[in-house]
Amino acid sequence: MKNWNKSNIPSDLNNKTYIITGTSSGIGTVLAYELAKRGAKVIAGNRNVDKAKQALDKVKTKTEDLSSLLILPLDISSLQSVRNFSKIIEKDNAITHIDGLLLNAGIMALPERQVTIDGYELQMATNVLGHHLLTSLLLPKIKLAPRAVIVSTTSSASSTVNSTRIWDDLNAENKYDPWEVYGVSKIAAVQFRDGLLELIKKAKLENQIFLLSTHPGLTATPLFDVSKGIFATVFRSIRSSFMMDVNKGALSTLRATIDETLPNGSFIGPKGLTGMSGYPKPIKIYNPKLSLDPNLRKKMWNYCDKVTGANWSF
Repeated sequence: MKNWNKSNIPSDLNNKTYIITGTSSGIGTVLAYELAKRGAKVIAGNRNVDKAKQALDKVKTKTEDLSSLLILPLDISSLQSVRNFSKIIEKDNAITHIDGLLLNAGIMALPERQVTIDGYELQMATNVLGHHLLTSLLLPKIKLAPRAVIVSTTSSASSTVNSTRIWDDLNAENKYDPWEVYGVSKIAAVQFRDGLLELIKKAKLENQIFLLSTHPGLTATPLFDVSKGIFATVFRSIRSSFMMDVNKGALSTLRATIDETLPNGSFIGPKGLTGMSGYPKPIKIYNPKLSLDPNLRKKMWNYCDKVTGANWSF
């Protein structure tokens, strides 16, 4: 395929319904905007609803109609907030099905260990636990779509993890290394894809529900503003010169959402030489030794089920 870009997105998405987490800045704003302006019903979950509305106001033109976009409160790091958000979706009769669930919200390499209201390390809660529970709760309406896609967001930072130690300390209580915890949370995005795909296949729904993971490339997003360490310092210094802008960084997730020719279980990311920039295409998974280890995947899945209470009923 030629370079996949926004021109490949159908102009009319009026019959589609998408749920996106984290649209108040960066890639999430682009995802919500590009889908909603084509008529898709977009439900965006955000901790700060006003900030999310302002972000969309900045990118849309005066003549564009984004009335199909609904922004609801969702603190993805809070299990109760996830349940409250899901209950709204469940009870809304206008949302008859969900064509796409885009698990986009995330935080990166917080300098100090922080815990959520539920007592879980904040990066894992935001990047992993909340999305795990959310998907399980929305599954009934996802199953009602003729073809549904669930997209999890990973990162090349998953390659920085070289020890299996943290799978025995997923709440980072014994040791907190900002980039290690972030890297494992991004490995978890691939483990989630494969764990859920395994359940989907057992339920014989693999031709109806598609699980894909994406890597946005090296994109200039607000994630770098609060992260710590030499990686963050270097990335901030090259932001304007070498990083992709958020419109190009969003292409991997947009392609995973829209392109129905992609095989189930695909990993989509920039096709450039370094995998950090370029147009999206199916690529190899970062850190496959750990990302694809079935024992580590089972540990992560069991941990997520245990602390969230997720129920995978087909």
